[in-house]
Amino acid sequence: MTDTPVRRIMTSPVVTIRPDASLTDAARTMQDAEIGSVIVVDDDNSPEGILTRTDFVELAAAEESAADTDVRSVMETDVVDVPADESLETAVEAMTDHGVHHLPIVTDAGEIVGVVTTTDLAETSYDGPS
Repeated sequence: MTDTPVRRIMTSPVVTIRPDASLTDAARTMQDAEIGSVIVVDDDNSPEGILTRTDFVELAAAEESAADTDVRSVMETDVVDVPADESLETAVEAMTDHGVHHLPIVTDAGEIVGVVTTTDLAETSYDGPS
């Protein structure tokens, strides 16, 4: 399994959003797609950031309004990604080393083509009941 290319388990197509979108739009996008994160992309469809449910919890705890805030001001900009041809082992190492639960998968040119989550990894490693 560790030599398996990450593209085999990634979710694609990826739900993305622009950095100038409102947090309200981002929340609706995530809710409609039933996902826990959305990848923020630039004009070249390259990851610029990531917005997760945790970001919304932190916003609520700070008692700030999502309606008056854009994605850019809340998104995590230290994005860790891996190329689609890398191994699952590389993906797991990247996620573990950086403490992330959502890993953008990119082409050699840096364009987003998928995302791998900890749930994807758990489903891949689970063989079912004995």
